Amino acid sequence: MADISYFDAWGMWLDGRSTLGHDLLGLPMIWWGRFGKILSFVAGAAVVVDLVGPERLTRYGERVTSFMARRPTGGPFIAGIVAGAAVLVVAEPIGVPWPLEIVLGMLLGGAAGLLAVRMGRTLQDPELPMTLKWVSLGLFFVGFHFDLLAS
Repeated sequence: MADISYFDAWGMWLDGRSTLGHDLLGLPMIWWGRFGKILSFVAGAAVVVDLVGPERLTRYGERVTSFMARRPTGGPFIAGIVAGAAVLVVAEPIGVPWPLEIVLGMLLGGAAGLLAVRMGRTLQDPELPMTLKWVSLGLFFVGFHFDLLAS
C-alpha cells in the first residue's frame, strides 16, 4: 500500500478517487474511517447526558465516590485488570509483539484504574453536562472528517 500525505488524501477524495488501499501515517485508510465512525458514535454521549440528566449523573457520581472510598484499592485494581485483559484480547489477533502487549496492558490498566477513581468526582461537577456537549461536538467533527476521508 502506498503511503500518502494528509493533503494527498484530500486531493484524491476531491478528485473522486477512493483513498482505500492507501496508508495515511502508516495506518490503512480503512482504519482511519473506522476510527472516525467510532468517534462519531462516542460523540453521542451528549445525547446520553441530556437523556439521563445532570441530577442523575451527580447521584451516580456520589455512589461511585462512596464505593471507591469503601474499597480504595479494589475498584481501581479491578478496572485495571479489565482494561489490561481487553488490550490482550484485541492486540493478540492483530499480531502486536508480546512485550508491547504487556506495556500497553499496564499503561491502559493503570489509566483505567485512575479513571475509575476520578470518575465519581467528575460526575459530580455541575459543569460536566456542558463540557461533555462541547467535547462531543468536537469528536463528532473529527470522526465525521476521517470517516468522510476514508470513503
